[in-house]
This record gives sequence, C-alpha cells and structure tokens, in this order.
Amino acid sequence: MNESFSLRIAELLTSRLCHDLITPIGAINTGLELFQETPSDHLTESSEILKLILHSSQTASARVSFFRVAFGSSIATVSLGEARQLIDKYFIRSKLTIHWSEPFQSDLVLEWWGRILLNSVLWMSECAPRGGTLSILAPRKDHLVLSLHLDAESIILHQGTLEALEGKASLKELTPRTIPCYLIHRLVEERKGKLSINKTPSLNELFLEIKAPS
Repeated sequence: MNESFSLRIAELLTSRLCHDLITPIGAINTGLELFQETPSDHLTESSEILKLILHSSQTASARVSFFRVAFGSSIATVSLGEARQLIDKYFIRSKLTIHWSEPFQSDLVLEWWGRILLNSVLWMSECAPRGGTLSILAPRKDHLVLSLHLDAESIILHQGTLEALEGKASLKELTPRTIPCYLIHRLVEERKGKLSINKTPSLNELFLEIKAPS
C-alpha cells in the first residue's frame, strides 16, 4: 500500500470516527451546559439532564470501543465473545434486533474474523435505518464461515457500498460511509477468502456470507 493510498484511508477513517462520535459528545456538552444553568432546587430537571449525559457518555464509550477493534490495526486478534459484547453494547439502543445463532464459540480467537464481524454488522445495520432483524451465524473452529441475514421492511443499499465490498470501487470513490465495506473486502482478499452477497427482489432480505479459503 503506497503512501498516498494509506493517507487517503486514514482520512476516511478519521472522518468516519468524527461523524459517529460528534453526536453523543455534543449531547454530553449540551447536557453539562444545561446542568450548570439549572437551579439546584429543580431536582426533576437535573435528574433528566444527568440521564441524558449518562446515556450519551455510554454511547460514546461503546462506539470508541467498537471502532478501536473494527478499524484499529494494533489489535491483531479478538475473541468472538469479545466481538459479540462490543456489538451488543454498540446496538443496545438501536432499532435493529440482533439474533446470535447457536452454537456460538465465544472463546474462539481467530486473527481476522473479529474485525470482519464488526464491520459486517456495521454495514448491514446501516442498510436498515428503520430497524429489522439481523441473524448472525458466527464462524466455528470446524466451520470457518460467517453468515449474516438481514430481514427488514425496507433495506437501503447506499451508493458505493456494494462496489467497495466487491473491490470495484476506486480510491477516489471511497467515502466515510463505504470505508467499512472496503476494509471487509481487503481483509477477505488478503487472506484469500470468499465473499458473497445476495438480496431478494423485493429488497426486504439481505445476505452476506464470508468463507475462509478451503
């Protein structure tokens, strides 16, 4: 990867992080300002403001922890159980319902599957902004396949995401929205895995499957 390419990826990841963190951090700021301006004898208002601050700080913390593993290169391995915890915390207040299929080997540590899982769930969640059900079949030691099935009333395939997943997007075409898809493509490609995407004609179901090389 040349220097200009690496710089472009870093810029996109930075934009993505700032975009996703500015809302909860801004809410914390607003809450603190309101709390400072609220008279001490207004207990009900103070309690509501503190709830806003707590909710926003938990959201920011969950997102930082999630992105640290999903986007960071310093974490070479993460167990499936740790990845699942990060996902559950990230989407705890989401309209998306996540169903984890059994068996689930939480102690299983595989070098690249954790990051693939996080970025895949992130992409599919953005395909269903109004909510839906995401079923996840995580890889097992004897079956290195990740399968995700999204069922929603309305699925949106944002511009450039499929191209980034399939490695058909140029560097100039990548955006902060499509960068997680590009990371999925690169991680799968570097390890000679196979990625397949399917969708129903009515666009209310979306399937993503990733296999390790046989």
